[in-house]
Formats: sequence, structure tokens, C-alpha cells
Amino acid sequence: MAPETKQRNHLEGLLPAMIVIVAALVRLVYLAEIVHDPAFSHPLYDPEYNAHWARGIATGDWTPPVGVHDPEITTTPHGRPPGYPWFLAAIYILFGVNDYAPRLVQMCLGVINALLLYFIGKRLFGRSVGFVAGMFMATYWVFPYFEGVLTYPVLAVFIAQCLILVLIRWQDALQMRWAVLAGLMLGGFALLRPNVLLFMPVLALWMLWLMLRGRRTWQRCFLTLAALALGCAAVLSPAFIRNHIVADDFVFISSYGGINLYVGNHPEASLVEPRIPELMALAGIENWTCFDYPAIVRGVAAQQGKEEISFSEANSYFYHKAFAFIRERPDVFMKNIFRKALLFWGPYEITNDTVMHYDKQFSPTLRYLPGFPWFAALFVFGSLRALWKLPRLKRSKTTKTVALLVLLWLYVGAYCLSVILYFVAGRYRVPVMPVLLLFGAYGVVQLTADIKARRGRPAWVGLVVLAALCLLFHWNPTGYVPQQGTWHLRRAMAWTAADEEEKAEAEYQKALEHDASSSVAYANLGRLHIARGQRDEGIALYRQGLLLNPHSPIIHNNLGYELYQMGEVETAISHFEQAVAVNPRFALAHINLGNTLVDHNARDRALYHFREALRIAPGDAAAPYNIARVLFAKGNDVEAAAYYEKAIEVRPTFAEALNNLGYLYASRGDYDAAIPYYQRAIAAAPDFVLAYNNLGNALMETGDIAAAAELYEQALEHQERNTHALFNLARVNAARAKWVKAISNLEYLLEIQPDYVPALVLLGEAYLEMNAPEDALTVLEQAVALMPEAQEPRRLITEALKRMGENGTSLDADAGVPQEDGATDGPAGNG
Repeated sequence: MAPETKQRNHLEGLLPAMIVIVAALVRLVYLAEIVHDPAFSHPLYDPEYNAHWARGIATGDWTPPVGVHDPEITTTPHGRPPGYPWFLAAIYILFGVNDYAPRLVQMCLGVINALLLYFIGKRLFGRSVGFVAGMFMATYWVFPYFEGVLTYPVLAVFIAQCLILVLIRWQDALQMRWAVLAGLMLGGFALLRPNVLLFMPVLALWMLWLMLRGRRTWQRCFLTLAALALGCAAVLSPAFIRNHIVADDFVFISSYGGINLYVGNHPEASLVEPRIPELMALAGIENWTCFDYPAIVRGVAAQQGKEEISFSEANSYFYHKAFAFIRERPDVFMKNIFRKALLFWGPYEITNDTVMHYDKQFSPTLRYLPGFPWFAALFVFGSLRALWKLPRLKRSKTTKTVALLVLLWLYVGAYCLSVILYFVAGRYRVPVMPVLLLFGAYGVVQLTADIKARRGRPAWVGLVVLAALCLLFHWNPTGYVPQQGTWHLRRAMAWTAADEEEKAEAEYQKALEHDASSSVAYANLGRLHIARGQRDEGIALYRQGLLLNPHSPIIHNNLGYELYQMGEVETAISHFEQAVAVNPRFALAHINLGNTLVDHNARDRALYHFREALRIAPGDAAAPYNIARVLFAKGNDVEAAAYYEKAIEVRPTFAEALNNLGYLYASRGDYDAAIPYYQRAIAAAPDFVLAYNNLGNALMETGDIAAAAELYEQALEHQERNTHALFNLARVNAARAKWVKAISNLEYLLEIQPDYVPALVLLGEAYLEMNAPEDALTVLEQAVALMPEAQEPRRLITEALKRMGENGTSLDADAGVPQEDGATDGPAGNG
């Protein structure tokens, strides 16, 4: 074998091996870094939504994360494209639900992506370009960064490169099977980023052009394009069919297209943040996430005066508003398109789920790796070099390469257009990065060849052009700069979710120092202090937040809750009323206001606010639960029972609602109906002492004293100083004539609560049974002093005096056995 052949064979294995080693090392070092980041185990926004969706598929547990609304995934059409959650669910099914498996799988896929780009570059431009392109992908910081986040870029890049390889094979033979496979790849890509379908007609025209050049018949052309379309449809149809079956709604892939278009096309559009002007009126929130979209749909329905609308109708509503803006203000639309293009190709990574710019800046691993402007400059430089060589390429036998280069440029252009029609975020441009790196590598190899060959003029011109392009792409004409305060705020939120209070507090303080959203930072920081038991400090932070933002509904709600806890009911009501005045769709504030009004003996007003909360958030069990509480207090048992059932339907493990419905039936003497609800309440909350007491009371009424005694003892195992359980156990012992045990129970109870009148009365009776009238007289006189109108202690006093040789008058009265309804008295704090 010739030395040249040996060297070539050696390089064939060495170069891809080097790419794999470098890519793997970068990712392993970065993985070791991010395991200590709070977002690793507690992601926010879309990554949190993806994890919730995938976990639900893998385990069947659709309980939403703490602090967010239920996105109602199982009963509504897909909001986001389902491709990535399905991919993540497969990982969870194979490896279990954990934080490490997705990152390891994605980083392995990242290594494969670098290797794929090597083979694409080698096929189009030669081994050197393939090697440089592969090394670019191995070390470009955005790839390992997103491989460490629970979102789609790594999968989109993999499918995009597979699509390129499939199209290369199709171009070689123009065979229909490769067209089908290309359609499958494009469909898979669309399950991650539906906007890529804008590239499909471009691809179809490109394929048609090549087939006509290859003298294929029109029939053959039609069948090939049909195969492409059918392959794509085969991948997309399961999502469409699922949406129709689950929600009886015609939603193609996902239902967020309309609102996303409107986000980037309205008079106040920031072009980078998912805000719409009506958001507060529609859903009572300033910024929305995927968890909030069902509430937005209900808000659209309410705005139109309807009980409900479908997700497709809401989608059409937002599309209509976006197109109306485009028609009415084409000048602003075109200006915004130009600005979004500048943002797409700009030097900063646009903040979305994560603040990428500062994640890189503060990362020991990523901070030294080159950013987007360098590779954007190299892409244009490499494209210019390729365009300069196109005439010579056309005259040679590399026409197929020229056609592929044209397709790659068309892909970049079509994809960029599909993004800037909506709004811009850093992760949205990742799917075009393989093409940018490929042309960048070509430019580097060509320039290096000029320098090595001492071609002075081409080398110097190339260096000057490249330097000018680098300066151009580092220029920031839009003025957009990511906010460091937002980065600190989101880290604080993640640390809070991880129960790392000190770290969270430090990040909140830094967020405020860097001018983060004052209302959110002060609200969360105040809640953090209150959770530690530092109520005064927390309230002071709430008040400080209101000085900066007097109309913050979150702070008004939270401050009202704390003031209510302190007994300042009037002031609490005022703050809750301000919260719902600013944000009429703030369901929690309505519920808190309603609970406070109940304690203020304003039941009808309370009922109004509970009904408003139910209308706004029908998926929240708290609203029907509280409606039922008020109706029961007003004596409307039948309607109260229906609302308790509604609350239980929404949340089958709602222990308080189960207990209260049991109590409702028990209060009517229907103990057979009450007992199963008490049992379900205990099953849902095994430490729910009140339910043990109430179930024991119901069993006592049915004559099952032994079972009742066991329940009271279980209650005391969970809460040994629970006075109701002690009293009820004493009642059981008295019924069994176990007076010594009853006296022991009651004496311990009265140490805890000396003014518990029924316990004093029963203790007096027990002393009489034990022939200790003097002791009985002492406790019975205490009972009369505490409750002068009570007749039973007076009757027993008469009995005690008679036994002591004195005369007295007997008074008849029945001693009632107190029970509780188990209702949560007062508002729930903002979660």
C-alpha cells in the first residue's frame, strides 16, 4: 500500500475520532458543572412543561408542578409541538424519571451530531472541511448548553442533518424511497418546530428542478413529490388524530400558532417577549407560559360572551388579530420584520426560557468558547467564497454539489423567514447552525489554503473581508441587551423550588440590584421570609414592593393574606379587593377575598367571589369547595353537596372536601353515606386527624364503638395533643364504663385546654361514677363559670351535692358532642 494511501486511511479514522473525543470531553465537563445549577433539577417555563408532559406519559401522574396551573394536557389539543415531550417520555420510560438520563442521552446525541456534520462536510467539500465543521459543532457552546436543557434543539439538529444526508442520497439516484424518507424526516422536524414546514414548498421545487434536469417524466415527478408529502403526513397525522380524539377539535400539530404569531405582530410587540396587550384581561397574568394557555382560552371565550370555545377557535382568534394588524399597519409590520431579522442575526442570544447570554458569561466551561457572531461571520465569508467558485464548479463535474449548496442556502433563508414572522428567541436559530458551521468551515479551509500557498492577494482580501464581517456581526443595531436582573431572578426562583432559601435570597437581592421586575422579586422575597417565620420582614418587603408598583395584584394578594392571619381583617379585605380590581381574573385573590368575607359575616359577597373564581378557573377545586362551605353554612345542603362533588371530581384526593361532604351527610343523620367519604379522606391524607375524629363519631352513632376507639387512637398517634380526639376517646371509654381511662384522657386534655367545657362536664360525670363527688363538684363549677347557660353541669352539680348529703334542684339538659366541619378557615396563600 502506498504511503499516501496509508496516510489517507489513517486520517479516515483519526479525524472523526478526534471530533468524538473533543465533543465528549466538552460535554462531560459541562455536565459536571450544571448538576450544581438549580435549574438542573428544577427547570422553569417550557423545560418544566416538557418534563411535566413527559412524566405524565411515562408514569400516568399528571399532577402539575407546585406553583403553576394545570395545563390540562390530557383533555386539550397539543399546545406545544409534541415531538420533544414524546422523545423525553421515551427516555423516562427506558431509564426512569430522573434528571441525569435526559442530559446524558442528549449529550450523546450532541456527539453524534458533530460526527454527522463531519460526514456532510466531507461529502460536499472534502475531508478537511468536514473535520473543521465537526470540530466547530463539538465546541460551539450553544450545542452542549441546550443538550443540558430539557428542550428540543439537539433533536432538531439531529433530524435536520439526517434530512440533509437523505437528500444527498436522493440526489444521487432520484429514487422514490429516499423521497419518502425525506418526508418522514421533515415531518419529524415539524413535530419539534412546525414553522419548518415553510421550507417544504422550497424543497419540493428544488426536487422538481433536479428531476426535470434529470429528464424524469412529469408522472414520475408527481409521484416523487407525493411520496415526500405522504412521508411528512405519516409522521404528523398521529398528532392531528390524537387532538381530534382527545379534544374533539381539529388542531393540526399544536394550538399555539395563533398566539405566537400575535405575540410578534401587534402594535406594542417587543418582538422578543411572549406578551400580548390583552393578557391581563384574558387570563389575569402579565406573562404567560404553557401552563397558562387553558386560562387564556377561557378568557377569550369570556371576552366573546361564551361559556367556552375550542382551542382551534382561540387559535383562529389570535391569527385573526395578527393578520388584522398586518393589513392595517403594513409599514410597522415590515419594520418589525426587518428588526426581527437583525435580532435573529444579532450578536446576543435572545432571552426566552433561559437567559442564555448570562448562562454563558457565568459558566466556567462555556464562557471562553466562541459565540454566534464569529460563526455568523464565517458563514457569510464561506458563502461568499463558495459563490465566487460557483462558475468553476458548474463547469466541472460537481453540479450536484452546487445544487446542494443552493438548497442549504434556501433552507437557511426559509427557516429564518419562518421565525421572524413570529418572534425571536435564542434557541430558535439553533436548527440553522449546522449549515452556518459548514459554510464557515469551508471559508476557513479556503482561507488557510490561500495563506499556505502564499496567494497574497486572495489571502489578504479574505482576511480583510472576514475581519469586516466579524465587526459587522458584533454590531448591535437593535440595541437589545439581555437583562442580568432577569437571570438572577430566574435562578432565585429555581433555588426557591429547590428549598435552598439562603441561595434564593441572595439571588433575589442581586435581581433587585440589577433592576429586575420589582413586583415579582419583592413578592417572592417576601414569601421566602414569611416561610421562614419572619412575618414582619416579609410584610415589610411586600410594602416596599407596593411603593415601587402600587398596582401589583400579587403583592396585594399576599399582603392581604398575611394581614388576615394577623387578624387585620378589614385591611386584608381592602388588599384583596385591590388585587381583583387590578386583575379581575386573579382566581386566587377572589378565593382569598371570599374566605375573608366569610369570616366577616358577608356570605353573599363571599359567594359571588367564589363563583367568579370558579368561572375563571374551573379546573381549580378550591372554588367549588368554598362555594359548598358557604352553601352548607346557609343551610342549602343539596346544592352544597353538589359543589363538594364537583371539587372532588376535579381533585379526587381532596381530603378536606371528602371530609366535609361526609360531615354534611352525617349532619343529616345519613351515616352510611358519610362513612365512605371519611374513609376516602383518610386514604387521601393519612395524617388528617379531623377525618379520623369524624369517622369515629359516625361509627359511634352506628354502634361500632370498638372501631371508633381504634380511629381515635390512630388520630392521637398522628397528633397526641389533639383535644377532640382525646375527648372522643374519653367518650368511648365512658360508654364502655372504663372510667379510670376516661378520667386519664380528660385530665390530660384539660392540661392542654383548661376551658374545654364538654370535657369538664364529662370529667364531672366520671368522678361521680367513681364516687368522688367533691372532685366532680370542683370541675363542674368550673364548667358553669365558663358557660353559665349550660344546664347539664348544673344537673350534675345537683347530683354531686346530693351525694355529699346536701339538697339541690335538678335541671334536665342534653350534653352535645361537638364536631368540626373541617373547613379551611381563611384564605390560601399565593403558591
